[in-house]
Amino acid sequence: MSEPISLQDAAEPVDGLRRVIAAVASGQIELEPDDLHAVSRLAPDSAGLVSAQLAQLDSMSRFALLEQLQRIGSEFGGYDFTVVFAAMISDDDAAVRSLAVNGLAICETGGATKALLAVANSEEEDSDVRREAVTALGEVAMRLELGWASGEDADEVVDCLHTIAEDVREDDELRASAVSAVGVVTADWVPELIEEAFQSDTAALHLGAVQAMGRSADVYWLPVLEGALVAEDEDERLAAVQAIGEIGSEDGAPMLLELFDDPSSSEELIQGAVAALGEIGSEEAIEELQQLRTHPDPTVRATVQTALEEAASLDDLQDLGAARDPFGWRNE
Repeated sequence: MSEPISLQDAAEPVDGLRRVIAAVASGQIELEPDDLHAVSRLAPDSAGLVSAQLAQLDSMSRFALLEQLQRIGSEFGGYDFTVVFAAMISDDDAAVRSLAVNGLAICETGGATKALLAVANSEEEDSDVRREAVTALGEVAMRLELGWASGEDADEVVDCLHTIAEDVREDDELRASAVSAVGVVTADWVPELIEEAFQSDTAALHLGAVQAMGRSADVYWLPVLEGALVAEDEDERLAAVQAIGEIGSEDGAPMLLELFDDPSSSEELIQGAVAALGEIGSEEAIEELQQLRTHPDPTVRATVQTALEEAASLDDLQDLGAARDPFGWRNE
């Protein structure tokens, strides 16, 4: 697909939108670059116009349009469909609203964050759609923690996740998503929240806590995760494997290696352990991965290859960091 022709100014909405609506209504499968540009970087105050125009399409066509915009937004960095996705979070069709939330998750704009907050905070919204919004806000929180996003809405994002996680009136799955999402936040209350969720009798909250431990990237949780590796619940074991990989400490490698000698380890669990070893990238992890290159299962071999490539990319990043800071002064 061609690159967008120009993205310097906010697109003029009226004619472009009508052209796009007509194209979709006529059954056009792939929009042209000019059409994509017409609905990219729209002015925030055109949301009402966008909603009115899209209302001319049936729900299937609206879904197809958003699906295409989401795919294009993921594949190409120059487009911004925030206004279109935000206009659809009030659609009558829950499937369209869900897709709009997923689209907002990739926009990485202040407008997208505000729209996601509106969905997450809406008690009238479908719980599945709210859960997707909460998950997306978790990624916003991650970018904020890493300094990759403006901190303008940081407090509101964290407060939203914190409130939902602790509100016992909320759906358990929704609360669990909030616990998992908030794991990335650096705040004194977060470890206590994770611990309380882990001790909960509610399976969803317990699992959300395991996920939060990984997202925290804190080695403090490794002993707890080691215990979770031998849990009766398969989902908990899988989440623990992923969490150990996300933490990325070489201390986690021996825990994962024990799974290869455990007859109760499922094929999915072994594949997860292989991927996690690649994320850790320690010498011990690499040696084990090298031995697994001849595993009889082709799926495991493919996962091993991907994990080794992941480990190699980590080495490249570390080498680059050393080249830029050969004396380690940044750590002083």
